[in-house]
Amino acid sequence: MIRVAIAVIAAVFTCLISGCGDDGIIARFMLKPDHIIVERRPDPAYEKLFPYYVELCATSQFRPKLKGEGGVAGHAVMYIKGTCKDENAPYPQLRRCHSVATELDDPEHGAGISVGRWFRNVNWVAVPGYKLFYQGNLGPGERLTQARFEATLHDAIDKGVYKGVKFHDYPTAGVQSNLEDFLTKEGVGTDFALLFARSAFCARLPVTEPMLDEVIAFLNDKNREYAEGKADYNWSVWADNCVHTLRNALAAANVWSPLSVRAVKFLQIFNLAVPANEFVNLAELGTEGNIDDYREIQRNGPERDALHEFDWLPTRQGALLKTLPVHEPNDLYDTSFRLFTLQSPFRMGKTAHAIELLSDKRFVDLGANLRYFRQKYQAILAGHDEQRDTLASVRGTPYRRADRLFYNYIRAQRDQVDLMLAELPRLESSSDEAKYK
Repeated sequence: MIRVAIAVIAAVFTCLISGCGDDGIIARFMLKPDHIIVERRPDPAYEKLFPYYVELCATSQFRPKLKGEGGVAGHAVMYIKGTCKDENAPYPQLRRCHSVATELDDPEHGAGISVGRWFRNVNWVAVPGYKLFYQGNLGPGERLTQARFEATLHDAIDKGVYKGVKFHDYPTAGVQSNLEDFLTKEGVGTDFALLFARSAFCARLPVTEPMLDEVIAFLNDKNREYAEGKADYNWSVWADNCVHTLRNALAAANVWSPLSVRAVKFLQIFNLAVPANEFVNLAELGTEGNIDDYREIQRNGPERDALHEFDWLPTRQGALLKTLPVHEPNDLYDTSFRLFTLQSPFRMGKTAHAIELLSDKRFVDLGANLRYFRQKYQAILAGHDEQRDTLASVRGTPYRRADRLFYNYIRAQRDQVDLMLAELPRLESSSDEAKYK
């Protein structure tokens, strides 16, 4: 019976992931064009206020105009500000950026991470810089032509994105396939220049320097396992897809709990990872998680460890969401938007919640976000009566240290938000002036 159940679930899930058309039940899982929220981009002032962040993105289905479509579930990628591609490594590795960037076009701004289905001796590649990762070499309103496509492709090659990477045989490979052929068919729009071919929904979360080090160490170890070990990387929709690596990299920094990639087949059903679902999960954590009850935080392993080890909680100021549409005008790709979420076709919970979060100004606008968390921190502090139990030190309590640590943290966050709110008008003014120069 268990084998039959696994076979049925596997057949349904594989059908959904591999794509079965846009009609019928599959359409119930899609965030459709009439649901799209207007384009959201974090304010430029954000870069000056938050030195480090991670950005987990779910991207829509790959739909070239002249060739086959990608999987309906789309792709998951992550951008990390403060982490840069290690140019001296023989295969993809990361290092800390040499400086703290305040502009997106700074070469030391960060790197994008993409796990590849056809990579053999590594699990992921690092794309240097925000622009190459998201926009390719296109400016706003510039037409995506075959010539611009090829120029971006060669830019990625020149910057060593695939240095040291070996590939499995991919379905569209020809007799004399080379790196340029692979990037033309599989890499552009998936590993870099994402907006050439896909829309992106991203959840951004500020992190600390020590947390960056843990993320870097996890990802570097992951690639080292395959590049220097005997085993090849073999992508699996069930057990080790593009989402598992990204989620587990964040879990290494206590952002949340990890997903196993080694459970037995039946149990692996409960460790499925879908790009859009993981975007919503991080969006929920960053915007709506618990920061009111420190006792509950103590019972939550990742949150407790994050607070004690990094003086950090995931629900925080600067946790913002953004949507980025497929680049237009576009000669090469369909620009309509279709984002897949794995959910009940009757309740539509994940899709509905994504729309709610993206429609809430507190989670898409920096000023509103800072004011919201300022009020939240102040309410927590106002409700804390340090004299409410004068005999606590006599009776003893398992939460004594946690209580002190938590409220010191909340007070520090409140003060930090106050400084940001005081600085924000000047930063917004300078950003507006820069637009007209």
